[in-house]
Amino acid sequence: MKPMFTRESFTSYEAYMLKHLSSLLEIPSMYDEATISEENPFGKGIGDALSHMLQLGEVEGFETKNVNGYAGHIEWGEGEELLGILGHVDVVPPGEGWTNDPFRAIIQDGKMYARGAQDDKGPIMAAFMAMKWLRDLGVKPNKRVRFIFGTDEERNWDCMKHYFDKEEMPSFGFTPDATFPVIHAEKGLIDLQISKPLSNENGEAVLKHFSGGERLNMVAQTASATVMWDDVNVPLLIEEYNYNEPCPISVCKEKDAWTITVTGKTAHAMEPDNGENAILSLLSILRNIPFAEPVRETLYWLHESLADSRGNGLDVACKDDLSGPLTLNVGTTSMENDLLTIGLNIRYPVTAAFHEWYGVFDQHVKANGFTSHVLEHLEPIYLAKEDPLVQKLLHVYHKHTGDETGPLAIGGATYARALKKGVAYGALFTHSTHTAHQADEHMDLEDLFQAVIIYAELLYDLITD
Repeated sequence: MKPMFTRESFTSYEAYMLKHLSSLLEIPSMYDEATISEENPFGKGIGDALSHMLQLGEVEGFETKNVNGYAGHIEWGEGEELLGILGHVDVVPPGEGWTNDPFRAIIQDGKMYARGAQDDKGPIMAAFMAMKWLRDLGVKPNKRVRFIFGTDEERNWDCMKHYFDKEEMPSFGFTPDATFPVIHAEKGLIDLQISKPLSNENGEAVLKHFSGGERLNMVAQTASATVMWDDVNVPLLIEEYNYNEPCPISVCKEKDAWTITVTGKTAHAMEPDNGENAILSLLSILRNIPFAEPVRETLYWLHESLADSRGNGLDVACKDDLSGPLTLNVGTTSMENDLLTIGLNIRYPVTAAFHEWYGVFDQHVKANGFTSHVLEHLEPIYLAKEDPLVQKLLHVYHKHTGDETGPLAIGGATYARALKKGVAYGALFTHSTHTAHQADEHMDLEDLFQAVIIYAELLYDLITD
């Protein structure tokens, strides 16, 4: 007889789940070049988080494997078919603006606060709890279930590349790293840099330093510039911009140089408009300072071309009904030896031809003296709404929520792309507040418990069919 997967039947697992989720959240599992080793290719914090999940799986009686520190898995069941669940234990840097320590798990008003609560530690713990629940019930899988934990999702996905060079590709699967009801399409994604040498000769002011942002997949939260300029009215200029710009601006003087700092609001790059980009705000100030004319022209072009998050400034705006508009995020900027570099994250619609819009982009960049360098390109993925896997996931979601929303497309890049056949499935709901990559990231606990129930019934259906 099929078990009843209800909120009431899960109650006895709540304390266990919160205990182990809190422990996982309190591991600062960010990429850390200073602690990279053969055992921890992305740093000790990430290695500790991977070990935490593998040890938890081992204690619960699952088979486990650490694949050279790049990834690992817990496995359950027997059979030729392999069902994959993919999640990641790495997180983005916390940034500024947190109410509490981002690596201290705090429950307040029914929400769990910590970096990674939504992306992706809360969701992977929900999927793990579903596996544990079924095993405790004595369910006998007719196929193997493998929960794969990645460690470099927030950067370059080197974890998945290494893992699947060594390990079997699942027959099908899902990742709990997005939104219910089911994500059947994901936009294309490209990370790139554009660079241009700047000449400060013959300018009334000199741009000595310009930096900002932490990651291409995050809206830049801070940016600063150092300007040599003997104009005593700089504070008045900044005060004027403070009235017009959404980001707070500060200025201080040391000897003959002014340092201008802008503080914005970070957000996930898949929707830049959810944040306030500090780099763009700083560009709007710098372009009006009397640098050498080539520098002013470059700063002006950058602001005019990049300020619109839909790519209108570069004539690359496009959209489709399936996945929505192209989005453009200015993630980082740096200036070394008078070479200015801007880091961009662009996500384009499923049906858009990459070579067409990128050709237009590259023409604009080159015409203004920049060179471009593609760091990573992930093509769009798409699984038809009518596909049996999509329909099965939808059915379980509809049963437990009563929400008849159909399959969705997103601008995010999930591990579904790493699978031969896969989709993203939860753990956020259509009503959830999206706080991934933001200060005070949190996950509603009732949503998380509901996700466990949905995952448990889905897994039961998939491994007993």
